[in-house]
Amino acid sequence: MVARKPLSEKVKKALKNKADKSRFFQGELSEVYRKGQGAYLGSGSRNVSMNAWSMGRVNSYMKGGGARKADAAIYKKYQKRRSKA
Repeated sequence: MVARKPLSEKVKKALKNKADKSRFFQGELSEVYRKGQGAYLGSGSRNVSMNAWSMGRVNSYMKGGGARKADAAIYKKYQKRRSKA
């Protein structure tokens, strides 16, 4: 079994770039990425890497796809911060 890995500098930089170019916060995207890691370990496809699975979840979340519904609590938590900005 693969253990959940700490976020690498490369992943942190990618999430920061995504956050800078969107209305989302880096911390928000990091939480979604972490949930993606958990989903991968729980029942993810072994045809893709954990990084690809997790980043795919982040991309789906940003586009308003299925991950947005699955991560509704995260979205709601950061929606309050977005409305203040």
